[in-house]
Amino acid sequence: MSVQRVSTTVHRMSFVIPADIKISDIKNKFLTCMHCEELHTHVLQRTYFDSFDWRIYCAGGVIEKESGTGGFALRWRNFVSNEIYGNTSINNMVRFAWDLPDCDLRERLEPILEMRALLPLLRMNCMVHGLIVLNKEKKTVARLGIEENRILGSTESKPRKLPAILYVESVKGYGTVFKEVLQVINQQLALKVDNQGMVQRAMAAVELQPGAYSSDLNLKLRPETHIEVVMRNILLRLLEIMKANEWGIRADLDTEFLHDFRVAVRRSRSALGQIRGVLPHKMWDRFSRKFAWLGEITGPTRDLDVYLLNFGAYKNSLPLPVRDDLDPLYYFLGEHRIIEHKKLVMHLESARYRKMIAAWLVYLKAPLPARTTLPNAHCSTFDVANQRIWRMVRRVIKEGEAINASSPPEDLHELRKSCKKLRYLMEFFQSLYPSDEIKQLIKALKFLQNQLGEYQDIHVQIASLATFRAQMKSESGATDRTLAAIDIILQTLEQRQSQVRKMFKTRFATFAENKNRVAFRRLFKPKIQKEARSHEDYCLLQH
Repeated sequence: MSVQRVSTTVHRMSFVIPADIKISDIKNKFLTCMHCEELHTHVLQRTYFDSFDWRIYCAGGVIEKESGTGGFALRWRNFVSNEIYGNTSINNMVRFAWDLPDCDLRERLEPILEMRALLPLLRMNCMVHGLIVLNKEKKTVARLGIEENRILGSTESKPRKLPAILYVESVKGYGTVFKEVLQVINQQLALKVDNQGMVQRAMAAVELQPGAYSSDLNLKLRPETHIEVVMRNILLRLLEIMKANEWGIRADLDTEFLHDFRVAVRRSRSALGQIRGVLPHKMWDRFSRKFAWLGEITGPTRDLDVYLLNFGAYKNSLPLPVRDDLDPLYYFLGEHRIIEHKKLVMHLESARYRKMIAAWLVYLKAPLPARTTLPNAHCSTFDVANQRIWRMVRRVIKEGEAINASSPPEDLHELRKSCKKLRYLMEFFQSLYPSDEIKQLIKALKFLQNQLGEYQDIHVQIASLATFRAQMKSESGATDRTLAAIDIILQTLEQRQSQVRKMFKTRFATFAENKNRVAFRRLFKPKIQKEARSHEDYCLLQH
């Protein structure tokens, strides 16, 4: 066989082997047609991972752990092309990207996974039959493999067999041989290219849907629909998000389960507070109080999560010689988080919580009454959305313009809460408006929110760390060096708080600039005003 060096690019293609074609017949065909050498057949175990919210899938691929006779190989593989985006060898499976050794895989994964854990999706047994194509000098010029895969289920279920896959991989500089192998596959075996990918085929076989979970609302609303219908759909979707995250909170898999749960709770409270006259007052009052209770019982664990996630930043802000002096704070926070998490799990497993969720679901799924005395129930969704969003836009701008250098931190906190309410409303009704325009306004609002959020977070952190310092001193007899390290952190936070406060005027001016005011007016200002606009409101938003 004539071989020419034509390329330095490595190519890999996969083909599906029909059930009526024997593996031995394929191997014999290549051994007959080409100068091949058969490799030892071996068995691998593969486990595929992603985060609960499918971050790796959304970034293009899946994390594959492969175990054979020599430990574990961990790689990020494309679903269909099988391209490897990063790989490393490990002795034990890691939970978070930051647990990986320094390598290209960690470098690429950390910004994507952030604080999310890698969770197993599928376990498979793979029998690999290998062949190599040799030239006259007995140098490998192409590689082939046949994989027989079986999905491993529970101990009670039998492994599920998948179609076998033939893959062929080129060797750098021997592109012509790769083409010759493809000719044999196409002309003599007539195999079809695997356009689906083995991992996706396996997930389909066990009815696992990539991207099945998202904390986004993803609501497609019709402007003329009665708001009472849309209100229930919004609250049902938020309840669905809460229930989807319960198991991860109980198992303490990563901090984002609780975060997404709390955001769904806050959104539910905001919907109840902002969209009035749609639920009977008795139901509104009952569940407003119950959602407030959920906010209370989830707060302590989430606060400690935030401090532990920020601990690396705290430590890095210290001078190098005293960084290790802060470690007792980490253990203190960790111990208290264990206590608070146990309390939270007890609440989630309580009869009070179960009855609340069951009653809420029954109410939201109950048929709507044929007649209602509720003032806004039969208003169109578009009219209610415009009215409520426009009202909150005016409030945000009014509150923001009233803040000056002498305003207390509470004023910025109130503005932050108003911004959250506005953002939730815009996200609830986002599908009613031109996508590009409302996304741009949400982006501008987030820019302001981030600054307000950082200021409030620092304000709370300063108070909390001071409390932790006092507790450590009384509970564990913290050393003077640790207390001094905490004092340095407090000073650093106070300096940063001052810097962030000075940024407010510029950030708010960016949000409230004329082009955004015009855009808000154009999208949300109700066409018919029920009452005359005051001169103050006119000045706030008039172009």
